[in-house]
Amino acid sequence: MLHLVPSSSPQDTLQWLQRHRFSPFCRIFSSFSGADLLKMSREDLIQICGLAAGIRLFNAIKGRCIKPHLTIYVCQQQARNQPQTRNQPQTKPGGERVGLLYHTLYLEDLTLWDLSEKMALLYNITPQQISHIYRQGPTGIHVLVSDEMVRNFTEETSFVISTVADEINDSYHVVLK
Repeated sequence: MLHLVPSSSPQDTLQWLQRHRFSPFCRIFSSFSGADLLKMSREDLIQICGLAAGIRLFNAIKGRCIKPHLTIYVCQQQARNQPQTRNQPQTKPGGERVGLLYHTLYLEDLTLWDLSEKMALLYNITPQQISHIYRQGPTGIHVLVSDEMVRNFTEETSFVISTVADEINDSYHVVLK
């Protein structure tokens, strides 16, 4: 993880601290998420880490916080062979979807890898467990998502995503509808 983001887990935050040469403070920040650390003021960090290290940590945190290039909204649909949840889409006559709970995904890099990372966080899996991401076309075909396709997503597009588990290699195929 190159950047500390609000969705970073405490473990990810510790790895970020170590990678950026803040290992002496890992014990102090061991239970901090990315959101916790990003909310800290310069004065807070100076008080905890000392003048020089506090300023360096503040600059590393704020200098790496990148405004997302793209915001998309996704609604999770349960994987096939799993029970339905309240988050499953309901359809009114005419095909209109209602009662959906959407999550926001902020993409800092317009890449398939960034999209995979954000979706993996949503499903509590590793990005490596997502073997393919497809986008369902208008005729129902599945098109393999690429970096170029991600770069061409429209701002604030919404998708209903479903996963299909591949039990052979413990991975998932994700479909954007």
